[in-house]
Parts: sequence; C-alpha cells; structure tokens
Amino acid sequence: MSGYMMPTSQCLSTMGRAMSAFKPTSKCDAGLQHPLMGARLGHLLRLLRCYGPPSPSNWPLIVACIGSALCRVPFRHLDQVARYRRRDLISDMSDPVFIIGHWRSGTTHLHNLLSLSPIFGHISPLASGLPDEILTLGTWLRPLLEKALPEDRHVDRVRVTPHSPQEDEIPLANMQMHSIFHALYFPKQFVALAQSGIFFEDVPAHDIARWQAEARRFAEKIVIHQGKSPLIIKNIVYTARIKLLLDIWPMARFIFIRRNPYEVFASTRHYYQNMLRQLALQPFDHVELEPFIFATFLKLHEVYERDKGLIREGRLIEMSYEDLIDHPLPCLAKIHDVFDLPHWAEAERAMRTYLEQHADYQRNRLALSDADREAIQQNWGALMTLWGYEIRRYPGLSLPPSA
Repeated sequence: MSGYMMPTSQCLSTMGRAMSAFKPTSKCDAGLQHPLMGARLGHLLRLLRCYGPPSPSNWPLIVACIGSALCRVPFRHLDQVARYRRRDLISDMSDPVFIIGHWRSGTTHLHNLLSLSPIFGHISPLASGLPDEILTLGTWLRPLLEKALPEDRHVDRVRVTPHSPQEDEIPLANMQMHSIFHALYFPKQFVALAQSGIFFEDVPAHDIARWQAEARRFAEKIVIHQGKSPLIIKNIVYTARIKLLLDIWPMARFIFIRRNPYEVFASTRHYYQNMLRQLALQPFDHVELEPFIFATFLKLHEVYERDKGLIREGRLIEMSYEDLIDHPLPCLAKIHDVFDLPHWAEAERAMRTYLEQHADYQRNRLALSDADREAIQQNWGALMTLWGYEIRRYPGLSLPPSA
C-alpha cells in the first residue's frame, strides 16, 4: 500500500475552508486527508451501513466525507462523459504489468523505479484521491491539489510527489465493497474484512464481478489520463488474484518480489500499527496483529504458488528484494529484456539518476525480540529455507524495513 492518503477535500478550495473545522479528536489521525474523502456518496453510505458506525469522535470527519461526496457528484458525471468522448485512447490499450508480493517486500521501491520508464503509465496521487473526477476536477485543479500532497507516506520516509506512482487499492476501495482498507477503516470487523478484502473469502460472485468491472474501468481512465499504456500497477492483494486479473487482461505480465521474512514481519507489524492509528474510524485495541500477519503471509504465498502457473510463459518474473538493492540496474534490465520492453537506454538513465538521488535514503529502524524471531522461524521457517534465507544469519536485532 503506497501513498495511503490523498487530501481530497483539503485541496478543493471551495470545500476545504468550510470543512476545516471538522477534525476528529481521537483514534483517526488522518483528519481531512482520510482516503474516504474521495469516496462516492452511495458507496460511503453503504460502507457505514454495513461496517459502521464510526466512533463518536469521528462523526465530524464522516460529515466532511459526505459533504465532499455531495460536492463532487456533478464532476463524477462529467468524468463519465469525458471518458466516453476519449474512448478512442483505450481502443488499443495494452494489458498492464503488475508488481505483486507481500507487504513491505520492496514492491514500492520497484514500482518507483519502473514507473520512470517512458513506456509506462501509472496512477498518480491525484488519480488515487479523485478516482471518479480525475479527468475533470482533478485535472482542472491540478496545481492547487498538488500543493496539498503530504511530504511522505507517514509509515516510512518514502517521499510523495505529484508523479509518485500509487497502487489502485485505495481508489477501488472507494468504488466497491471489498478491500483491505475497509478493515483498516472499520476494525471492529478487522479479520473478516481483511479476509474478504485480500482473498475474496465468502464474497458473492456478483461482488467479484463488480470489482473486476471497476478495476478495468479505473485502469482505462488512467490510460486516458496518462496518455499511454501499458500501466505499471502495484497492489499487494493482487498476489492472491492472478486468475481474476487474467480474466480481465489475459496477456498481463507479473513481477513477484520477495524479501527476508524477518524484515517483512517487523516492517509489516509497524505498518499496520501506524495505518490503524491513521485511518481507523473505530476502536482497534482488540486487533491481534501478529497472528494475522503470520497467517496472511502463508496464505498469500500459498495462493500465489497455486495460481502462478496460469500466467503465460515469459510473462512472470520472480526476484528478491536483496538482489534489487545490491544489483538494481541489472535487475531492471532483466525485466525490460524478459518482457521485451523498449527504450531501455532512456529508462536506465532515469533510473540511475533516481538511485543516485536516493542513495542517502534512511529507512526506519525496527527491533525484533527473541520471541519475535522464534515465532517467525516457527511459522515461516519452511518458506525461509525454500527461498534460501538461512535462519542463523538473521539475529533478532534492529532491522531496516522498506517500502
């Protein structure tokens, strides 16, 4: 999950001032930067009916979200008209390239690098925050909106710029009923919402079809907005949705990245703790993160191993975060070569510049206790051995997580 919040209402000058007094006083720290500020009105009300109610202190934020949705209704319809008028731009749309893997495995770093290739379109922060209005309101007010972007992602020190590529999970969470973000917004049902939001567990077929339709429609709008395809899309939950994605885009390509599980655990726990503080509209003290992380990690990789054979030959690359960090340009060159992507020389120059500019990036330092290390080895030891991570090499000391 990247760039998790986009200050929609803060950016809308006619709405931001009127809503600035509505800030929650507890639990949810995001305030008017909460992703639900970009939700559709009907969808927002349905979320509240099915997963709510929010804590009393967060009702002012909900009022602001409803106000934002009401103000954006005309622009949503204008966006639909704009998409129809420019439908010729998607007539020969190429199938996307997807970056998948577990949370905190290096997916964002890889996403940032590949988005520098001139051939790829990607989801901008504005498109993530205004998915239903990006062709109209998001374009017309772009300079104002970009000034309101947060400096970084809050969960780490990765910068957010107007050109930072975003995943599509937040915008899709504002369009249909099943997303891991709903578990973060409404943690009273954390486990159930997470299971449906990641694995579509017990989700009706018509809801899955709705998600597929929204995913395709949103991708088409991004192609129109960016003016190019294929798109490069990073989304962790897609690790468990290969079959469903291939139903939409049979020629899609996938890059799976894995990382030292010790570091993944430490960073994922920190990530969820931070995200709940930022985004939860309900109390979350009851949420037991460690069992959830252990079980989800195993299930995610089990589903991936089961379904990766569905991907056509030559359209899946598997790599490790460690290789990407130690040998970034050869790893990126391999992706371009295997996928037969053009313009490598231009992409390499941009990627080399990016790597030089971020050479002094300081990652968070997180600690693992002996008990954490033992639990990781007990739960994930078999996978660690399979992937070549020697358990004895990684003591439970400070570990640097990354995006």
